[in-house]
Amino acid sequence: MAFVFLNRFLDLCEAIEEKSLDSMDNSDLMDTDIPFEVPLPERHFIAEDKREEIKEWVLAVSVDQQVEQSLSVDERGTYEASLVDAQSKVRSLPCIVSGYPVLRNRIEFRKRSQAANKEDWNKLVMASKVPNSAECQDVLRFLGRWCGAPQNPSYSFQ
Repeated sequence: MAFVFLNRFLDLCEAIEEKSLDSMDNSDLMDTDIPFEVPLPERHFIAEDKREEIKEWVLAVSVDQQVEQSLSVDERGTYEASLVDAQSKVRSLPCIVSGYPVLRNRIEFRKRSQAANKEDWNKLVMASKVPNSAECQDVLRFLGRWCGAPQNPSYSFQ
């Protein structure tokens, strides 16, 4: 996944320099809900040395046959993080923890427009309990206020 997105980053850097999206290759993003047309900034926000470092990494990886150079797909045959199914165009709710689509094994909240993938929710709850992470507990409290989840969420086995 990193290869595809960093390669896209380099394409966008080139588009910023050319001040045009006309030469962009969107083939790697065809079965995603990632937009092709985006506003281009007037200048780069990443320093030249960092962009060069990224370019060197992408070139090195592009010759490595053991590195996956495509986006992972799920059971829909769509990029796993796409909220919109590439074939049916059905839009899934985003998981409030991961941002990935909630396809099955969902945790529902009082606010019906909010949901979480059970596995992602359980990981967050466990992360807040095991090391007694104040930061994770703050995230859970925020989600409770935002989504109507209980203030003391528990691990879900349902």
